[in-house]
Amino acid sequence: MAVIGARPATGPWFLGPLGRRARPRPRPRTRPQSRRGQRSAVVRRVERRIDVRPLLVAIAVAAALAFFYLSQSTRVAATGYEIDALEARLAETRADQQQLIWAIGQARSPAEITRRAQRVLRLVPLEQGAVTYAAAPGAESD
Repeated sequence: MAVIGARPATGPWFLGPLGRRARPRPRPRTRPQSRRGQRSAVVRRVERRIDVRPLLVAIAVAAALAFFYLSQSTRVAATGYEIDALEARLAETRADQQQLIWAIGQARSPAEITRRAQRVLRLVPLEQGAVTYAAAPGAESD
C-alpha cells in the first residue's frame, strides 16, 4: 500500500546527514536528452559517493582508545583490590604479633613459671637447709 506524497528512505536514520542524499532524486524527464558531453550515470554516481575510509579509521581509533582506557581502569581497580587485601593481611599479622607478645610476657612471669613447675613437672620447693654451698678456696669463713 502506497501513501500519496511518501518518499522512499534515502539512507539509514542513525547516520544523520551522512546517510542522506544531498539533494532529492531527479525526476526522469519525458524527452530523451542527447548524451554528447555528458558523463554516464555510473561515473556520476561514483563521483557522488562519500569516502568512508576516514570514518572507518576514526571508528578504529576510537575503539582502540576505548579498549586502552578499559584495560587501564581494570588494571587500576585490580591493583586497588590487591592493596586492600594486603592491608587486611598486614592488620591480621600485626594482631597475631600482639597476641604472641602477650603470650610470651605471660609465659615469662614468675607466677606462671612456679605454677607450671608444680602442676606440669610436679616439682616441689626445697626446704630451707637442703642446699649447702661450698666455700671458695682461700676465703676464710666468718
